[in-house]
Amino acid sequence: MTDTPAEPRPHCDDPHDPHDHTGHDHPPTGADLVRDLVKGLSIQALLIPALAIVMLVAILPFAPTTPVPLLLGIGLGALQLVSLVATSLFVARTRRQLAVNPGLVAVRSVLEEVLRIAAVLLALVLWPADIRSELGVWVGAGCALVWIVLATAQTIATRRRIAEPGDWSEEAISTLLSQRVGAREAVVMRLLDVLGTVMFQLGATVLVILSPVLAIGTAVLSIGTGLSTLVLQRRPPAERSRTPWAYMPVALGALTLALAVLGLLSL
Repeated sequence: MTDTPAEPRPHCDDPHDPHDHTGHDHPPTGADLVRDLVKGLSIQALLIPALAIVMLVAILPFAPTTPVPLLLGIGLGALQLVSLVATSLFVARTRRQLAVNPGLVAVRSVLEEVLRIAAVLLALVLWPADIRSELGVWVGAGCALVWIVLATAQTIATRRRIAEPGDWSEEAISTLLSQRVGAREAVVMRLLDVLGTVMFQLGATVLVILSPVLAIGTAVLSIGTGLSTLVLQRRPPAERSRTPWAYMPVALGALTLALAVLGLLSL
């Protein structure tokens, strides 16, 4: 005798059903996404500064005779940020298509490495008695701090704009809903991006101060990071976290830092 399969019963009709079907039948609403984003961005605004504290504690064993190289690194990061803003304004006022042009990525990367070489050479001139590797670690840490502060400010500003009703928040939420991008996915990807930037800035500065010739290698790694971002932007937002390109920046940052650590250990 063949059993006849029972008809599936509606999920929400039986009040005594012990199973929680929330989220299986109903996609998240705009209010749900706003709540999750505000919560996730609040956590992110705490985790990014915590990353700076962890970095500073980790580099204490490499402290030079003076903490001033950290300020030099902050100046390096500020100049890198100015170059980024300047090129972005140039693109916005001339041809917007340049924003996704690989050539612009290469120009930015080369300019950043030229600024890095200038900073480490200045450090060697100002503090000739200090160990090169220690100077590189602290100049790189100062540079990374600038990007951490920028990422924290951007996170706080985004959280505030999402939480306040307005045209910008409505458009942002509707875009995320239409593209099926979750709050957790957006927050995690941003954290990985910041982590990759911190590791790259710290590792690249150490490599350059150990040997200026390695600036060529750091420029190549920087260009690779930028190109992976361009490739990622051409994919639908819902697919970005599922492609290996999304993890290339943090992977290249980790590779750069690992090479710098190997360089320090080989001294």
